[in-house]
Amino acid sequence: MRRAAVIAALLLVVGASPAQAAPAVSVRVDPASQSQVGRDFAGFSYEKDRVGARMFDARNADLVRLFRLLGPSLLRIGGNLVDMTTWNPQGPGGKADEVAPDDIRELALFAKATGWKVVYGINLKTNTPEAAADEAAVAARTLGEDLVAFEIGNEPNVYVKTLPEYEALFAKFADAIRAKVPDAHFDGPGQANSSSWAEDFARTQKDRGVTILSTHVYIAKNTEADIAKMLASNSSGRLPNISAAMRKAWSTNGIGQWRVTEANSYFHGGADGVSNVQAAALWSLDYMSGVAARQGSGINFHGGTSTQFPLHYSPIRYDGLKPVGVQAVYYGELLWKLAGPGAYHAAAVSGADDVTAWGIGGNVFVNNKSTTAVTATITLPAKAHNASVYVLTAPKLDSKEITIAGSAVEKDGKFVPKPKNVKVTGTTTTVGVPADSAVLVVTR
Repeated sequence: MRRAAVIAALLLVVGASPAQAAPAVSVRVDPASQSQVGRDFAGFSYEKDRVGARMFDARNADLVRLFRLLGPSLLRIGGNLVDMTTWNPQGPGGKADEVAPDDIRELALFAKATGWKVVYGINLKTNTPEAAADEAAVAARTLGEDLVAFEIGNEPNVYVKTLPEYEALFAKFADAIRAKVPDAHFDGPGQANSSSWAEDFARTQKDRGVTILSTHVYIAKNTEADIAKMLASNSSGRLPNISAAMRKAWSTNGIGQWRVTEANSYFHGGADGVSNVQAAALWSLDYMSGVAARQGSGINFHGGTSTQFPLHYSPIRYDGLKPVGVQAVYYGELLWKLAGPGAYHAAAVSGADDVTAWGIGGNVFVNNKSTTAVTATITLPAKAHNASVYVLTAPKLDSKEITIAGSAVEKDGKFVPKPKNVKVTGTTTTVGVPADSAVLVVTR
């Protein structure tokens, strides 16, 4: 970032005035709330073949620290390759195209080391109920209390013609699994970019142990990747429409929770220069806010590596099986995590079109996607004495040089933020928000 830009950003954060006053924005946080944000809201999704490939290695200290920094949260194992990965109960392990008992033991050790829970995907497309039940029994015994649910197949609407056909398949597999794991829980239906099966699936399958009503949502295919379209996708189109439909299906049928168990910007791996830059960090914050506002329990952002195509959008960047750094969506998730769990609060913004805001607990996010810095006067949901301000910023929207409170996240998980203190008078505080940046105000 240029020296002048750094000075201006710092002056804004501490409440001083740069040479030209920033436009004033008013943010009023609603003290009422209709939903809660849990600790596992911002999670990850990885391809099933990464289990056999031994990506989840408790001896990989850098990866463990990166997971711990963002967690504890929820790791969903699935993806397209769940339906191409076989179960080999006698296998030696360590092979990407199959899963053996030793591979699940390695995953369990990783879960213990990081504190993360697991949604464990099982092949539906090229599998049998008997083999699925055998694998599930080993997974349940090995993962223990760190297993949250099983996911049967990935995006079945891609290869199963009708909902009744899918429900019949799901019932066969779920019943076989519950015969061996009587207290098994499941998520579903996990459609690709759709919620059309959710309401009927919830109604017909909730007595089979379905506790997570799930969907997978991306903006569009990676050939359509565009920064402006990405930033606009949270206000209209597929993301908010499916979230609203999932909320309705969940609330109508009394399933434990609804969740986006696989998501990111553009499917088929995203695009370099769009999915891995500052704009994607700001986009991910608005996406999480939209799901929380509709009473969703979280989003599992897809990442890792894949044999199918490069995952430009991956929150953690890898060289082979080793992490070499983090990318934009990780920073969005990390800023979200720094707010902690608590009640979600909507917020009204006046004075700018490209600024969004919301609260979690007594803390407030202001997301400024405009090219102009703003000064935000915030009415908090409750009184506070003072606050710390974390700024998620980069030199420009298409930059990969992202920091939070002056600190990048190193590949070994080192993160040393230096938030700025601001005064709070009753329920009011004023903070500067640099252009193309987001701030988190943490009250005390």
